Amino acid sequence: MIIGKNFFIAEMPKAGSTFIRNYFKQYKDIELTIQHETINQNNRVELLEMDHKIGLIRNPYSWYLSIWRWSCLMKKKSPVYSDLVSKRLKLKRLRLNKRLIGYIFDQIAKDTNSLKNLFEDPSSKVNFNEFLKIILNFKYRNIIGSDYSFIPYKNIGYMTFSFFLQNSLREDYQMLFNSHFKFSKILKLVDERLYTNLFFKTESLENDLKKFLIKNKYKVKSFKNLRKNQSPGKFHDSYINFFSKENMRLIELKDSYIFKKFKYKKLSK
Repeated sequence: MIIGKNFFIAEMPKAGSTFIRNYFKQYKDIELTIQHETINQNNRVELLEMDHKIGLIRNPYSWYLSIWRWSCLMKKKSPVYSDLVSKRLKLKRLRLNKRLIGYIFDQIAKDTNSLKNLFEDPSSKVNFNEFLKIILNFKYRNIIGSDYSFIPYKNIGYMTFSFFLQNSLREDYQMLFNSHFKFSKILKLVDERLYTNLFFKTESLENDLKKFLIKNKYKVKSFKNLRKNQSPGKFHDSYINFFSKENMRLIELKDSYIFKKFKYKKLSK
């Protein structure tokens, strides 16, 4: 997290957090805690009293491609890679709900060598789309090996789940594991209880940050030579063609919450 006098920034992975952190290193009165830390991990609930509780968000297409490519490079240092290629059966990983038996079976049976191969070539469209199919298709959810595997609702994407983990309290996002209500109702309840009240978009990160700094009377520091994600501002044909139509539609369906809330355009048509 990044913590100032009247604000904090909760950093969603692969949404510009490296750029943001490098920028704020220029301020002596700004605290940088562990990268991607949340309020749940930080345990300083008094931060919720701050005026500006900021989150980061990114176009879902770009986010999925970025997190896969990063996982190809980082391998075991990537939680996504580790969750997919390892057999996650420790007690702390398990949840006592209706999905538990199926989860255990799929973890034991999954082909870890084939899954590792999906991260061997960051330029492979075939591998990327196979990765998306596993991440987004409900029938493969148990293979992932994370809390996401235990969510009983089909129409929630991995990005949407990650977003809620970064932007809501544990007692609120726990509702996602409750099968006694309609998914639309639970989605509405969790959305209403987000602890973040302002968002910077990866696609306009520098401008969003500058506007915030000026409005809140912070001196604007240098933006030169800051490392940041290389995500295109506009989606050129070659970039969009990296996705199969089927997977584009899956992203648009499973992460429709993100598209709607942040007004990202669906491009599968």
